[in-house]
Amino acid sequence: MAARCRERGLPVTPQRRAVLRALSARRDHPTAEQVHAAASARLPGMTRATVYRVLDALEAMGVVRRVDHAGAAARYEVDSGPHHHLVCVGCGRIADLHEPALESLSLPASRARGFVVKEYSIQFRGLCSGCRKQQRSRK
Repeated sequence: MAARCRERGLPVTPQRRAVLRALSARRDHPTAEQVHAAASARLPGMTRATVYRVLDALEAMGVVRRVDHAGAAARYEVDSGPHHHLVCVGCGRIADLHEPALESLSLPASRARGFVVKEYSIQFRGLCSGCRKQQRSRK
């Protein structure tokens, strides 16, 4: 990840390194608060504001991707190329979905409206296995 920052002309500071390590070590799309907890364990004294600034800078450089879904805190992931997400409406968990069939979707003719699509992401919303088990046990 540090190499990706350098390729994009972004200096790799101790704070950026701590945030990148915190994100790279996870596969669960952590919130900024979770990134802060992990990064400040590596670099004591790191503030939440610093983590937010670092995440914004890394996102602007295309190293980190922000994953939003309605009604929940933004989550982050190291940009690993085009993919989609499974979002649990019960616990908020987000999982990556690499599905080649989704990459071959024909996009709407948006150019006629003056809009150019640069990328797209599809979110499938439902219940993860853990939330489904909890739901069944309550019945």
